[in-house]
Amino acid sequence: MSDVWTDSYIKDLSEQDIENFQEIVVKDVKSKSVSDEEKTALKNNLELWLYCLQITRREVEWRLAQFKTNIKIKINEQLTNKASDISIKELRVAEEKWRNNAMKFLNSIEKKTLYVKLLLDEEELIEE
Repeated sequence: MSDVWTDSYIKDLSEQDIENFQEIVVKDVKSKSVSDEEKTALKNNLELWLYCLQITRREVEWRLAQFKTNIKIKINEQLTNKASDISIKELRVAEEKWRNNAMKFLNSIEKKTLYVKLLLDEEELIEE
């Protein structure tokens, strides 16, 4: 079975095509059920897979930085409004939970990136 990503050059893919591929990549990283067709599409497009992993990583890193800034602003607002220690503590706990989940996701992205790089290296060896 063929797909738009395997049958096209990357330069010919639309932004929507790349976003659709990235959705498959994220689903794969999250260990959600990826269909056999989607697995084949990933393995047939290693460079695009690696690209999407790197883009996803950068997006998560950006969100981590943004979230950290936003939580500091919220805590400062709480302190200014003389909020209770409990509500400030709840904000900090929520931030830590979110941050831990984001770090786990980054770890999964890194593992998958290393796997794709191994596949690319293997592909180069076979072609030699």
